[in-house]
Amino acid sequence: MPRQSQLDFARLRRDLGLARARRLTVYTAIGATVFTGVFALVAATSFPGRSPTTTPATQPGSTGNGGFTQPGLSPPVQQPVYGGAPIAVSGGS
Repeated sequence: MPRQSQLDFARLRRDLGLARARRLTVYTAIGATVFTGVFALVAATSFPGRSPTTTPATQPGSTGNGGFTQPGLSPPVQQPVYGGAPIAVSGGS
């Protein structure tokens, strides 16, 4: 049977190891938070975006330039119209 001093030494080593793991976890969480904040700041200043306060002179697809639509834009496609009553199909065998 181990002596009391050996048990105390084992408990002390365990407690010190747990304290070291706890510190490592806390420091890693703090570092990850700081890294995320720095990365977000760099990304926010690096990539230009659109300002919500600026409005275009004409709406997309409008004919503000003599009846011609802007290149790359087309009017919305209408949904097809089906005649007759709607058909409902339920499961079965």
